[in-house]
Amino acid sequence: MRRFLFVLAALAAVFIAGGCADPEVMAEVLQQKQDQKIYTRYNLWYLNPAEISCLNIQQGSFLPLGSEIEPVGTSYSMITGKSTLTFRDMTGREYTIIFDPGYRLCSLRDFISATFTTEPPEEMLKGIPQPTLERIKAGQVVAGMGRRDVLLAYGPPPAVRTPDLRNETWMYWLTPSETARVIFRGDTVRNVLNINE
Repeated sequence: MRRFLFVLAALAAVFIAGGCADPEVMAEVLQQKQDQKIYTRYNLWYLNPAEISCLNIQQGSFLPLGSEIEPVGTSYSMITGKSTLTFRDMTGREYTIIFDPGYRLCSLRDFISATFTTEPPEEMLKGIPQPTLERIKAGQVVAGMGRRDVLLAYGPPPAVRTPDLRNETWMYWLTPSETARVIFRGDTVRNVLNINE
């Protein structure tokens, strides 16, 4: 009985502390070499840098793609079933993404790989025409842009609404209750629709 109570108390402590699964180490996920830096792979939108939605809801400000970052750590809550991914930019400001696998339909490891990279910004943006580059850096998607351009500006669409990147329509959140539809013809954006208007 005493042993059972001890195990029960230990489990309760884990739940109270938020619990933890095996944390993902960003440097390991990205196979970062000693001389490599880590950058954001796309514009990361946020209202509150301490609670960034993994849906990349396009409200407030954004941390630009190609921003150099330093990993702080990851944690997992057994209570919510969500993970947090914390990092800081080169000014020392911290950001925390709340990762919900039910929306992204992938592992935290896959999310890290899709969101961060060791590829320098000049390589990521190589060959993009200046007018398109300016749109991407402003966090905008317009007709005529390519799929790669959309991924740089908005990030990958959440799989809960866009399960396959070969789809002709990608869905993004503008607010927690409003979505936008990026419509392609082949690999080129044909139109961007705010479907709430």
